[in-house]
Amino acid sequence: MKMERGQLLATAVGGYMILKAIINGIIGGGINLISLLVAVAATVCLFFGVKWSNIVVGIVLVALFCTHFVENVTHLPQNLIYLIEGLMDVGGGVLLAFLPDIRRHCKSNNI
Repeated sequence: MKMERGQLLATAVGGYMILKAIINGIIGGGINLISLLVAVAATVCLFFGVKWSNIVVGIVLVALFCTHFVENVTHLPQNLIYLIEGLMDVGGGVLLAFLPDIRRHCKSNNI
């Protein structure tokens, strides 16, 4: 089964979210099962192209960045990795919301 470009890119952003939940759990001293389950659920929705899933997940990613931005910039030397993570969140959110292939993938399926 060959994935179309929009499905592949949307699933890659979902995979990033799963990896992010695992790495943040390792750094934080314990994997947060809820965060991991939400990331897996988002990835499944993006894989199958559930209608509007790209917009919802994109908004959540950008909201996470906005929530932690001030703290990350205020404590910049220590939180540089989290600032980079936040910028990657924004990049993933922008891809999900505006990339035509992903938008087409999440509109073509009526799940």
